[in-house]
Amino acid sequence: MTDAAVSFAKDFLAGGVAAAISKTAVAPIERVKLLLQVQHASKQISADKHYKGIIDCVVRIPREQGVLSFWRGNLANVIRYFPTQALNFAFKDKYKQIFLGGVDKRT
Repeated sequence: MTDAAVSFAKDFLAGGVAAAISKTAVAPIERVKLLLQVQHASKQISADKHYKGIIDCVVRIPREQGVLSFWRGNLANVIRYFPTQALNFAFKDKYKQIFLGGVDKRT
């Protein structure tokens, strides 16, 4: 493999892994947001079981569904986000070269 190919592969993996870590880190916040948004439209949740707010949701989720339920659906989110960020990060140097190739760096 050439140096450029190795560099591209490293950047691709670095971007993808960073995306996976960031999505996994914010997954609990995303889960709470989604549950609060869809609870009124869901026929499976009776009106007396609706979450009263963010804190109520954060407290009840681990008690009723377990702590790992905060990350339910995270794999699909990571699979969706990984290639986007991996390609963005891998092509960043190529974009710089294309768009800024002839530009004086002092300007």
